Amino acid sequence: MGDLNMPRPYHERLDFTMTLPLKVISHGTVGPKIVLPHWHQAIELAYAYKGHPGTVHIGGSTFKMAEEHLYVVNSEVVHSYETFLDEADQIVTLLLPQAWLFQVVAAKKLPFWGPLDLDLRAEPYQELARSVHTLAKNALTEPEARADYLASLGAEYQLVGELLKHLTVTGQVNTDQLPLPRPLRQAVAEIQENYSQPVSIAKMAEQLNYSSVYFSRYFKEYMGISPKAYLGQIRLERATQLLMTSKESIQGIAMKTGFRTEKNFFVTFKRHYQMTPKTYREKYAAEQSWT
Repeated sequence: MGDLNMPRPYHERLDFTMTLPLKVISHGTVGPKIVLPHWHQAIELAYAYKGHPGTVHIGGSTFKMAEEHLYVVNSEVVHSYETFLDEADQIVTLLLPQAWLFQVVAAKKLPFWGPLDLDLRAEPYQELARSVHTLAKNALTEPEARADYLASLGAEYQLVGELLKHLTVTGQVNTDQLPLPRPLRQAVAEIQENYSQPVSIAKMAEQLNYSSVYFSRYFKEYMGISPKAYLGQIRLERATQLLMTSKESIQGIAMKTGFRTEKNFFVTFKRHYQMTPKTYREKYAAEQSWT
């Protein structure tokens, strides 16, 4: 006779999600695209799978993106992009969330990874290349439900394994691999919030107890550009968004984004984009699906 105290079997409902731990972003063919210096709590892998889509800045280093290359951005490291995306020049971005990686690598602190520019055609990175190709392909094509999901899930774990095996930096790291220090985060946040108003870099440095010279050098070491140049980039990027998505006058856009005069906006814009704000609007206003 069976044990009367044994628990009776029961049906447990299991929820199998189709959501991958990582985020895969296909940026499409949107023409010119600027992504300002920023950071986040995730490892970012920028995969140039077609052509030469532009430039990526990681910390103080700049890389001209080349086909079949992967650009590695450690968690909380400042990075930015200047790209032109069309049928021949395209990027897929893979984001590995910091919280998920803590579980996978079983460590309280994430490893630093490098080098930052990988040629996936090189012999040491063949397995890494397979993982990236699988994830990119399934992001760019209509997935066939469960089979493609499981293939992508396996590729993601293989990807992390290959990063740990080949790219973990155990010795000295440089600023391109280090998180942005807290004082600089404060300065960046202040610039982003107040870009439409007059911003005093000297006053900002004083508030952080730095001399102006040291602050500018310290800022550039991590951000790749000076505080003044970063402020200018913020203003230009906000202006291009308004040119693309609104019918506001060019003078109104100049005033709204912190330029002293319409002429100053015109000269700065033309120097950066090699065309006037009016020409830029006429050429790219139809491309409003920026991601």
